Amino acid sequence: MGNNLLSAKATLPVYDRNNLAPRIVHLGFGAFHRAHQGVYADILATEHFSDWGYYEVNLIGGEQQIADLQQQDNLYTVAEMSADAWTARVVGVVKKALHVQMDGLETVLAAMCEPQIAIVSLTITEKGYFHSPATGQLMLDHPMVAADVQNPHQPKTATGVIVEALARRKAAGLPAFTVMSCDNMPENGHVMRDVVTSYAQAVDVKLAQWIEDNVTFPSTMVDRIVPAVTEDTLAKIEQLTGVRDPAGVACEPFRQWVIEDNFVAGRPEWGKSGSRTG
Repeated sequence: MGNNLLSAKATLPVYDRNNLAPRIVHLGFGAFHRAHQGVYADILATEHFSDWGYYEVNLIGGEQQIADLQQQDNLYTVAEMSADAWTARVVGVVKKALHVQMDGLETVLAAMCEPQIAIVSLTITEKGYFHSPATGQLMLDHPMVAADVQNPHQPKTATGVIVEALARRKAAGLPAFTVMSCDNMPENGHVMRDVVTSYAQAVDVKLAQWIEDNVTFPSTMVDRIVPAVTEDTLAKIEQLTGVRDPAGVACEPFRQWVIEDNFVAGRPEWGKSGSRTG
């Protein structure tokens, strides 16, 4: 076990983490997600008794981020920077952290196929969608996408992993999950839907129809300034909290999240933590 963040001089999780149910799988455990969606979930658990927990997954790169999280009981620090003072909170909503290279693709897919999973969310940057910004279409001729189409049971792209997880849920008679992009691009839900359905049609037409009938892709608008984490950032967080946290992030106080209310298997009551849903 690594650093004991529960001894940090910060706002700590006061909820029983054992009562959290992993209902969201998030692909892309980067700094923005930690400071944005993770904070909303932590506020809900702290102030409104939400039991929605996360599985955090990195598919390509970011091995150290996952290793750091695993070493400190899936806890991490978010420091808010303001002109007056910095404040810190330790986020405790992560139930498990996984990386394809460290834990294996089958472990990741098994997590996504747990019956209670209701949402798969993403922050993978715009390039991770392998779509043409001009047309919005999936680039089926991109080498990584083409490789996934040829070998759909061993995918490497986020789209391929999502479709394979949905295929396995369909085969097992499990309900679908909502796929929610949280990347900062226009109509991100439409982009997500288009790349998933286009990829599925290239792999299995019947699966593509099942996805169209059973999966929703809500659009979101996200906003928070989260500077790149530097050694100075980590030193400042340690000075503030008294605990070294290699998974820590710093951000500005303002945050915004607008969510299209289009979910097939329920969702957290994000509105109670400051988001707008409609």
